[in-house]
Amino acid sequence: MSATDDGVFDTLPPYLGKFGYLAESGAEGTHWKGDVSEATLQAHPQLEIHVTGHAESEGHTQYLLHCSLSVSGVRRLDWPLQKRLRILREELHCPIKEQLSPEIYEQYFGRTPFAHKGGFPGTTARLDSWCSALAECTNARGCSPGMVAMVLNVLEAPEPRSAKDAAKSAASSVADRFRNAARTVKTKVEQAPQQAQQKLEQAALGYAARNPQAALGMASKVAKTASMAKW
Repeated sequence: MSATDDGVFDTLPPYLGKFGYLAESGAEGTHWKGDVSEATLQAHPQLEIHVTGHAESEGHTQYLLHCSLSVSGVRRLDWPLQKRLRILREELHCPIKEQLSPEIYEQYFGRTPFAHKGGFPGTTARLDSWCSALAECTNARGCSPGMVAMVLNVLEAPEPRSAKDAAKSAASSVADRFRNAARTVKTKVEQAPQQAQQKLEQAALGYAARNPQAALGMASKVAKTASMAKW
């Protein structure tokens, strides 16, 4: 069963819901909730896909992608990945072209043909343009829920943390800051007497350096007083 087969429509809404997509299942499969209005499209998650370059790895050219997903203007995910041209063609381009109607494919991809085989000069730019068109099609709800699930899977989109996990992380961070602050205060309190003694000694040495005769007189008096105290 393929990633876009509506036979898995019972699992698609909860999976897509993790990323902010609103889909629902019915007798005819899975479809997007609501009509295609401006307000609905604004609430629809916005995907960005950019191909930023390429690198050689183990004798193969890996294309560097940077993806992001935001909901209602708030960015939720950013992630990089690497894919070979063959994978992008077989797992993205071919299924998308096969499942979209010729009219819809022409609307979004007519001016951005996919990259040729062989990795010729200009391949990165072609891939970037095609992936941007794919994101535009996805954001306009031109792709079905099953197709979007396939795209997220191929792009290895990391599942967002749940609100509960985010709250736990935030609480742990706050607790760590309080513990660090408490340790800092404790250290300062413990070091205060020693630092005060050091400041007094530094002040005495400074006074002696500026007033050597007076310092000698004071030292003589202190020695005399100490000697009398012994008797």
